[in-house]
Amino acid sequence: MLDLAVLGLLKEGDLHGYELNKRLKSLVGGYANSYGALYPALARLERRGWVSSTAVAPDIAVDEQVTDESPRRNRRRTTRSKPGRTRKVYQITEAGEDHLLELLQEDANNERRFRLQLAFCRFLPPDRRLALFELRRAHLVSLQAMARRDPVHSNDPYVRSLFQRDQERREHDLAWLDRLIADERANRPQAPTDR
Repeated sequence: MLDLAVLGLLKEGDLHGYELNKRLKSLVGGYANSYGALYPALARLERRGWVSSTAVAPDIAVDEQVTDESPRRNRRRTTRSKPGRTRKVYQITEAGEDHLLELLQEDANNERRFRLQLAFCRFLPPDRRLALFELRRAHLVSLQAMARRDPVHSNDPYVRSLFQRDQERREHDLAWLDRLIADERANRPQAPTDR
């Protein structure tokens, strides 16, 4: 799933590792990640040709005037980045964009992966986006049917309440997906009709 998150963010624009990690953390549901996982993943994606990187030299020193209301406090300051340190800026490649499309169309039977797919589904063509939503809906309908067929038989009220919570959550998610599907169908371009 890290590949999907990284490629999706790089499709939005080129990023260096620190900024990429920051954006991963702010991604839907706070995608938990560490530098220990990110940089090996970036190296792997680069080896596979899905990502490329460019070394960028540090910023040049800039003089700026710092002022406040007191005239005695006016002074000049130089802003510098660490000398000699270059940063890698990562970009998605054409092959990476193709792989991203594959990842976006995978089976939507995992909640966490589906959330990531949804976060980047704008990169899918409309018919593929609709197929993703319908696939997720079919998965939830299947889970709902299994739960009704094999209900939890427990004397423990907390176990029963968990079962009920799962049922209500699936019903809520199905209603939400039905709205997404209806909106997607309503926004599809109409095929020309033969007269």
